[in-house]
Amino acid sequence: MLRERYRSWWWDVALLAGLAGTTWLVAAGVTHDLDLAVRDWCLAHQPDWAYWTARALNLFGQGWLLMYVISGALTVYLLVKRRDWRWALPIVVGYFLTSATAGPMKLLTDRAAPRNPSPNAVELFQDPAGMSFPSGHVVNAIFWWGVIVLLVRQIRPVPVVLERWVRFAPPIIVLGTTTYLAFHWVTDGVAALFLGVFIWRLFLRLPWPRILPQ
Repeated sequence: MLRERYRSWWWDVALLAGLAGTTWLVAAGVTHDLDLAVRDWCLAHQPDWAYWTARALNLFGQGWLLMYVISGALTVYLLVKRRDWRWALPIVVGYFLTSATAGPMKLLTDRAAPRNPSPNAVELFQDPAGMSFPSGHVVNAIFWWGVIVLLVRQIRPVPVVLERWVRFAPPIIVLGTTTYLAFHWVTDGVAALFLGVFIWRLFLRLPWPRILPQ
C-alpha cells in the first residue's frame, strides 16, 4: 500500500515561501558573498582523492541513473509481474513534475555554474546558457529516491530504518558534493531542497492507493 496523501497545505506554502525567499535573496545579491566564499574554499581544497570520492557520491543525484536505470528497471519489473499498465504512472508523473518545475526555473533564472570564469557568474539573469539555479541533482536526490522506495515497497517490505536512510542520506550527500565540486552554488542547493520536498509532497497528494492496482 502506498503512503496516504498529505492533507495540510501549510508545509507546502512554507516550502514555496522558502523557495521564493531564496530566489529573491540571490537575485538581490544578498547571498553573493556567501556563494563566492564557499565556491572559492571548495576549489582551493580539492585533493584528487576527495575530488573523485565526491564525484562518485554525486551519482546519488544523477537523473539518468535514478529515473531511467533504477526507477525504470523497477517499473518494467512491476509491469511484467503485475501485467497492468498503471504501474508506469509513477515514473511518468514523476518525469512530468520534475521537468515542469526545475527545468523551467533553470531556464528562466539564467545563472552560470560556479566554475564559469565570468565575474558575474554568481548573479541571476546573467548567462542565457546558464542552468545552475536550482540544483537538479538535489531535486533528483529528494524526489527519485522517494519514487524508488515506493516502487520497491510493491515488491518487498522496506524496513523503516533503511527507508529513512534512503530518503534522507542522498539529498544531504548530493547537496554537499555538488557544492564541493563547484557544480552548483550553495544557494542552488538550498533552493533545490525547498523545491524537491514540495514536488515530493505534491506527488503524494495524488490518490495512488486508488490509482494503482492492489
